[in-house]
Amino acid sequence: MIAERTLTVAARRRPRRPGLALTLQLGPALGYFGLLFVGPVLVLVAYSLFTFRDFAYVPELTLDNYVRAVASPAFQAIFARTVTLALITSILVIAIAYPFVYVITFVFPARRQTIYFLVLVTLFGSYLVRIYAWRTILGAEGLINGSLLGLGMIDEPVRFLLNSPFAVVVALTNFLVPLAVLPIYSSMQNVSPGLLEAGRDLGAGRVELVRRIALPLTLPGVRVAFAFTFIAAASDFATPALLGGQTGRMIGGAIVHEFGSTLNWPLGAALGLTLISVLVAVVAAMSAISTRLTR
Repeated sequence: MIAERTLTVAARRRPRRPGLALTLQLGPALGYFGLLFVGPVLVLVAYSLFTFRDFAYVPELTLDNYVRAVASPAFQAIFARTVTLALITSILVIAIAYPFVYVITFVFPARRQTIYFLVLVTLFGSYLVRIYAWRTILGAEGLINGSLLGLGMIDEPVRFLLNSPFAVVVALTNFLVPLAVLPIYSSMQNVSPGLLEAGRDLGAGRVELVRRIALPLTLPGVRVAFAFTFIAAASDFATPALLGGQTGRMIGGAIVHEFGSTLNWPLGAALGLTLISVLVAVVAAMSAISTRLTR
């Protein structure tokens, strides 16, 4: 009894600092986040409030850059196209990645690690090389047009395949499927094969198994995959510049133009911050919609 009381008194006197331990654990991540995200965003905020006059940045605080970014018909059209193409790309990516992960997890469980490794290997491929590969495939003298001409299905090359929104969506979908596979695969490991077997015993079909068992358990991974793909697609500028032409131009190209060609950094910063706001709003809305649909 005396020993127990002694230990109890010592435990009470021992200072508890869970906040300090948590801070030390999160310190590297918070520092990384603050240095590489919060810091640049604050710099953009400062630049976006400047006045651009005679190719110089005048420290006269104004919101005119945001008004132009939001109210200009040209920028409105580019923002609308960006969100539309990014949504289409994200939906296609999820529609491809989710069944793929489901199959390798439950249909080919013995081979899933090998297939997963092959998916990871594709992430190390050169981004620009793949863009030029799609230019070769979709071009007037590319693989698709050459095959269609050889089969006699068309008399002249199809021009809409390249320098169009179609080319942008196809290329981005190809690039982003491996990125969506990663979080979906991780969340799919939470689905026990026994749950699926029990659902089959109760008469559920494959679609019902996915909708009622697999999808609710893997919804966090699907949300992360959607956020990854939507943000990456909406902020991309190289793919629309090389494959989209004028009709496939996206806001990333406009931001690059303001920073690199016109040197209007305040307007470019306002466009970038507006894009961040739009991305956060769309991701939050889609997350809420997905939660409601799976209840």
